[in-house]
Amino acid sequence: MEHLAFALSVTGPIFLMIIAGYLLSTRGVVRERFIDDASRLVFHITLPALLFISIYTSNAKPMEEIPLLTAGILGSFIMIPLAWLLARPVMPGDRSAFIQGAYRGNAAIIGLAWVEKAYGVSGVSHSAALVAALTIQFNVIAVVLFVLYNQNTGFGWRKLALELFKNPLILGVIAAILCRILEVKLPDMLRDTIQYLASVSLPLGLICIGASMKLGLLLHSSPTALVASLLKLVAAPAIALVIGWMMGLRPEYLGYLLLMTGAPCAISAFVMAHSMGGNSQLTANIVGLSTLLSVVTASIGLALLKVYF
Repeated sequence: MEHLAFALSVTGPIFLMIIAGYLLSTRGVVRERFIDDASRLVFHITLPALLFISIYTSNAKPMEEIPLLTAGILGSFIMIPLAWLLARPVMPGDRSAFIQGAYRGNAAIIGLAWVEKAYGVSGVSHSAALVAALTIQFNVIAVVLFVLYNQNTGFGWRKLALELFKNPLILGVIAAILCRILEVKLPDMLRDTIQYLASVSLPLGLICIGASMKLGLLLHSSPTALVASLLKLVAAPAIALVIGWMMGLRPEYLGYLLLMTGAPCAISAFVMAHSMGGNSQLTANIVGLSTLLSVVTASIGLALLKVYF
């Protein structure tokens, strides 16, 4: 019971922030224009600032992060053929949305928020590089899926490379790594400013997620959306944890891995499905359903991790 209480203390506040965003939206306090602007602010400014300052101020040694990165990337990659096999009964036009929903997680906002609540600033600094690595992996694989299942898409490898190069999250991590390698000393005023920006990233991002949820879509969620959500919330972290355990990761690193790979499907999956001809309705259902179910799966997973590790 003690371990479950700890797990709920980690996931509970994050869940309540999402619900608060939903309630603010339904009551008209937070409107569509604000959600769009705030989401852009989080993605382009505050979240890159959080990743930058977390890595820049971290005492972690780069070589220590390689096993965590390997387990996270390899675990997510293994989900692709598994989801592809389970997607065979699904309509061909829905398979890209199903597979993407099964592996693409919201590590940048919900995953980091869980890690910060459970392990503090140190946990965020250790997990920041994994966010960037997963961001690259998620985008590359998603484009391949949509090209495979929709031959009319206008997306190509050149555009993908450009989008990855312009991705603010990746740029934030690269900038922090370069600053550490070159031993750049930031002025206190600039450092504090970046820290202020970083501090609003997670709460604002969580409110935007809640405000973007559509209860009507969840009520019409299909068995396909449920299966994809369970793959994302249960199978993905389980596979990553097995790999991490076999690599000898310490318990706290297993915790980072669990919370990052067990995050629900990202809203960016809906954006990509809509722009590349996938089933955006199915993707929206997966995003909403997995977000609500994640408080249960992450709490149980974290409690079990505390008991056995």
